[in-house]
Amino acid sequence: MVQHLQTQPQIPFLTRRSRRRVRQTALRFVIFALLLGGIIIYFARSGLTPAPSDPHLSAQPAPQLAKQDPRWLALPAMNRNFTIHQISRGEALIDLLREHQVPANEAHSAVAALGQEFDPRRLMPEQEIRIFWESPSDVNAPAMQRFAGFDLVPEPTRHIVVRRLAHQDYSATSFQRELTQRHFFARTLINSSVYEAARASGMAPSTVIQLIRMFSYNIDFQRDIREGDQFEVLYTRLFDSENNLAEEGEILYASLTNQGRKFAMWAIPQADGALAYYDADGVSARRLLMKTPVDGARLSSRFGKRRHPILGYTRLHRGLDFAAPSGTPIYAAGNGQIVEIGRKGDFGNYIRIRHSNGYETAYAHMLRFSQGLKRGGRVSQGQIIGRVGASGLATGPHLHYEVILNGKHINPRTLDLPAATALDAAGRARLNNIRTDIDARIRALSVGSEDRRAAKLGGVN
Repeated sequence: MVQHLQTQPQIPFLTRRSRRRVRQTALRFVIFALLLGGIIIYFARSGLTPAPSDPHLSAQPAPQLAKQDPRWLALPAMNRNFTIHQISRGEALIDLLREHQVPANEAHSAVAALGQEFDPRRLMPEQEIRIFWESPSDVNAPAMQRFAGFDLVPEPTRHIVVRRLAHQDYSATSFQRELTQRHFFARTLINSSVYEAARASGMAPSTVIQLIRMFSYNIDFQRDIREGDQFEVLYTRLFDSENNLAEEGEILYASLTNQGRKFAMWAIPQADGALAYYDADGVSARRLLMKTPVDGARLSSRFGKRRHPILGYTRLHRGLDFAAPSGTPIYAAGNGQIVEIGRKGDFGNYIRIRHSNGYETAYAHMLRFSQGLKRGGRVSQGQIIGRVGASGLATGPHLHYEVILNGKHINPRTLDLPAATALDAAGRARLNNIRTDIDARIRALSVGSEDRRAAKLGGVN
């Protein structure tokens, strides 16, 4: 009885505590459900709403829809796979297909179909070809695999598909590739050479060569460049729908600080779509003649009297010798007309070009001439007119280059030629607008680079 009286008052206390726990549990559940619902709604809306664009990073282009030719829709469903191969130097497309077990008659039919859209003889070495094979998708059909066609990208903006329609019947369809242009900015100190510094910054060889040509009228890249010089370049690249680099673009702005003096050039689009480069005063980067009409060459012999390396006696050397590997391209130093071309005694393969203002240039010891050149024909500045060789009286492959003014040989290194063109008032106003746009783009790209570097080091405030 005593025990009963002691325990009786505790019953309502336990009941109230139990109810409190139930209410607390229910409240926690409601709070958790609300939070979970909010999180679900947030991520759902985030997935449906496009993310804000980052002005410093190039956006990846959206994948394109699969290309289709209406004739393909009637074909039966097939399992398809492919292998990737490259055309070797001197190899024909038909030989590549036969080498990879494509039956001869089908290979000929497929290449003939390609010929309706593109000349197979224009394919360059290392061109990639995807060879397709197909087999029935019906599991009950006999297991067999046959040649289904091939595709290739012969030009950055062009995709050609050759597909099987029926036995030995193939069609070629050409599609336009949509490319996205992106901008890149490089600012680099020169420690050894412009070429090595530019390549180390990520620029492609073709872009580096373009950069060197831009300043070749003002700077001797063999003698003038010093350690500590600096260059800046704003350039473009083109990417396909799968975010692969499709083609190198153009230089829009470049500056080179050489021994404390800054040379800067901006690109202005011309009526024909080409770019011309001008300095801040609207003066063209181009001059009447190029000082060095060959890329990457070493000056091996100067203008003036010298002891001839083969004949052994001293005589006047009327030009400059540029040592370069056999086959290196030689460019026309300026616009002009060919007045002499062919074999010329000790000079070997020789071209002489007449330019304006009484100037002529001559090129000797060439390996060969470019196709289509003839006496009386016209050439443009920078056009490839031949290749470096050792024809005639020569100890090794090099270009002998001469400049003649009114019949008298002069030293090409001392040329101080006027600019090819200069902008008028309207052109200078257009240049100022271009400079403003380019300066803004460079600032944006520079800030983006600094933000990304800081993020890697621990975040951006």
